[in-house]
Amino acid sequence: MARSGASDPLEKFRFIVTLGTDSETSKVGVGFHDVQLPKRATSKIAYREGTYSDGSNYSAGLSTFEDITLSRGLIPRTGGSFSEDEKGDNGFYDWVSSVTLPGSIAGSAPGRKARATDDASNLYRKTVTIVMYNRAGEKARQWEIQEAWPVNFVPGSDLDASEDGEKSIESVTLAYEDFKEVTPSD
Repeated sequence: MARSGASDPLEKFRFIVTLGTDSETSKVGVGFHDVQLPKRATSKIAYREGTYSDGSNYSAGLSTFEDITLSRGLIPRTGGSFSEDEKGDNGFYDWVSSVTLPGSIAGSAPGRKARATDDASNLYRKTVTIVMYNRAGEKARQWEIQEAWPVNFVPGSDLDASEDGEKSIESVTLAYEDFKEVTPSD
């Protein structure tokens, strides 16, 4: 029996990542070659009812979210002027730096030297959207990672002259508050 294209599993190389939402002034699209999808784990709590001492009952406990890592090949910069594509990358680097330099992101008070934990400096939190596409180039699945911020940034691979032809990879690790899968009706 033949299979239809509608029921085939999605190919995992058709995706796009966007930092920010349409309502934010600093929406940035950045190309990554490796993206971890969000993961949620909920602990279980064992308890016993007073009259039933021979077994345990279980209830849902706290949920935790595993950090996600986005990786891509390091792209060279040209001196002085940036092309339109590199301006998008500049927005990405501004966002990555905004956690340690909270006054550096657009929308923050000029000259404000806030700590990254101050409520007023939480401008570095963004919604990260991951969209998977089917073979026809249509949206097939979409996840919104809510209140994401960079917790680790590696600006490139370690340098080693003996590794001929190896590509340098940069990566950013994101922590986040929650995620949801967006359905077409949302």
